[in-house]
Amino acid sequence: MKDQEHPIHFLAKAFFAKGDFKIIVLSVLQERPMHGYEIAKTIQEQSKGLYRPSPGSVYPALKMLLGKGYVAVSSEERRRVYRITPAGRRLLQSRRAEVEKAMKSYRDSLGPERSALMVEAHKTMKIIAIASKDVTPEQARGMIRICSDAREKMLRIISK
Repeated sequence: MKDQEHPIHFLAKAFFAKGDFKIIVLSVLQERPMHGYEIAKTIQEQSKGLYRPSPGSVYPALKMLLGKGYVAVSSEERRRVYRITPAGRRLLQSRRAEVEKAMKSYRDSLGPERSALMVEAHKTMKIIAIASKDVTPEQARGMIRICSDAREKMLRIISK
């Protein structure tokens, strides 16, 4: 499943207003300078696995923030490390209340049970993605049966 097709990414895109993701990136960089992968992992950790930004969302956001002077970049050990600038801190401060409200609404809209469900689904997809590279055809057929059975059981649950 492509990152853009993941239900969490669809939900996050539907929920976040234009520009909110860039503010979230700035918020993460306020903690310390990071490279792109660290930024994505930090956002994923802070959302408790509910949102995993793809490189296709992180790097364009960084490019725009760099172009506007809100972040600066340096090279360290073959990686580009981004840090927030004073202008970025001012922008973040001016938008802090609305971003905190958006993040809280996003978490609250899911609720604890649905959040836990999404975390479990993410863990399952991660296992499938990792295993798909090395499973035998017999193992793949077994995993397909398990997924099919689980899907049918879930459909029975939600149709009650």
